Amino acid sequence: SNNNREKSLRSAPSGSSWVNNFGHEGLGLLLEALEKLLDKKQQENIDKRNQHKLIQCLKAFMNNKYGLQRILGDERSLLLLARAIDPKQTSMMTETVKILSAFCIIGEENILDKILAAMTIAAERNNKERFASIVEGLENHEAQQLQVACMQLINALVTSPDDLDFRIHLRNEFLRCGLKKILPVKLKETEELDIQLKVFNENKEEDSIEPLTSPG
Repeated sequence: SNNNREKSLRSAPSGSSWVNNFGHEGLGLLLEALEKLLDKKQQENIDKRNQHKLIQCLKAFMNNKYGLQRILGDERSLLLLARAIDPKQTSMMTETVKILSAFCIIGEENILDKILAAMTIAAERNNKERFASIVEGLENHEAQQLQVACMQLINALVTSPDDLDFRIHLRNEFLRCGLKKILPVKLKETEELDIQLKVFNENKEEDSIEPLTSPG
């Protein structure tokens, strides 16, 4: 909740002056703390809780244009968010993929390349394919909000490029990475998830028709 977030910001080092200068130095401290926790080999429960809190702080921080620009202006942000796509921590992953979806939609033109690069680096650390964790999150029937958020991110990533070939390339990468196995099997669907699946399928249809209808 916002109260807890306030408290966690206020109880941070050097009290309220830290909150006042939050935009200036706070983001750096947040990212540093998040990196330290993500780097820990043995993750205790408290570490996981704190990671989640830090992601919530980042989310609160990007609620205005200034905060958003600062986050996108720090190249560590995307890499750390990509590393926080952790299917074992469903609540944190749900928030993280929502943040990345928002970046796809409101970020500047080259944001997609930056997000994909961050995902590639994060996945290489774990010897995984870069979209594997997102597809894994989508398979988690215990966490419907996570399923919806993952499908939203898939749609945001796949529909971002103007270039048809690139859209098809990204979509096929997701399908090869396990999405194809999941999609025909009706996921325990909620209305929200249904909408996201429709969006995915409609865009897929449109892209397969486009070469036939484009002039020349």
